[in-house]
Amino acid sequence: MKRLLLIAGVISTQLYAEEGDFTLALGGLNINESGSTTAMAQFEYRFASDWYGIRPQAGFFVTEDSASYWYAGVGYPWSFTDNWSLTPSLSAGYYNNGADKDLGYDVEFYSQLLLEYRLDNGARVGLGIGHVSNADLGDFNPGAETAYLSYRFKF
Repeated sequence: MKRLLLIAGVISTQLYAEEGDFTLALGGLNINESGSTTAMAQFEYRFASDWYGIRPQAGFFVTEDSASYWYAGVGYPWSFTDNWSLTPSLSAGYYNNGADKDLGYDVEFYSQLLLEYRLDNGARVGLGIGHVSNADLGDFNPGAETAYLSYRFKF
């Protein structure tokens, strides 16, 4: 509980910081298992402040089968040309499977890799992949993969 309050405190102080980025994404959860992929929508806020390039982020995704995952973590956006960037990120959060895949525990970790292209208006379109896992905290750890298309803009 103390960790959750600490995360909430850090996030709330960041809300008054510089303008950050908001990402909308559509894709699938559990893409590695044929016939059990469910559509998902993901929403993420990436804070403008950083620490040696590492930026805090918070977000959630929901699936068509009522699963939801709420998370906070960090990402490291790396621009390798003027228009292209690659962002690895790692987050921790709460997963509720609804009628979707049981991932074995309420606490899950979400690692993502996002490739983005910057448009002329400054917005970015991207292709992302991710892995959700409880890191063997639960009795079982099936994990699930995600894949999505994203659109990021200043908020």
